[in-house]
Amino acid sequence: MSKSAIYVANNTAQNVAVNGLINPGTVIRRFGCNLMLSGTAINTNGCGYYDIDASFIVAPTAAGNVTITMYKDGIAVPGASATATAAAENDILNLSFSALVREYCPCGESSSNLTFVLSETASNVTNVAIVGEKL
Repeated sequence: MSKSAIYVANNTAQNVAVNGLINPGTVIRRFGCNLMLSGTAINTNGCGYYDIDASFIVAPTAAGNVTITMYKDGIAVPGASATATAAAENDILNLSFSALVREYCPCGESSSNLTFVLSETASNVTNVAIVGEKL
């Protein structure tokens, strides 16, 4: 079993502009002290690896691509993104990805903020579910 885990969800519809932050919602379950929800970010605290699984349901305001990317302290995490294409406005798209994030602590404790950014087409995000686990 991991030292910490968190499950956050948001099923309240939110209009997210291009390059806007997605609100992960509220904590549903939490164990330990290495993962916390802090506003629109999930905070990792402590050296090690964190497994992040994220799932989103979106309805774009126009046809085209929708991409959601996870950022660690403002820098895109390689491979931590998902893209789907809407044929028309309000198509329902499911986007999800998994990523392993490293919290590097060469001289003691360290923490980072993980945020989720929508790009390419503004969308109504109707469901968010994110699970984080410190390995």
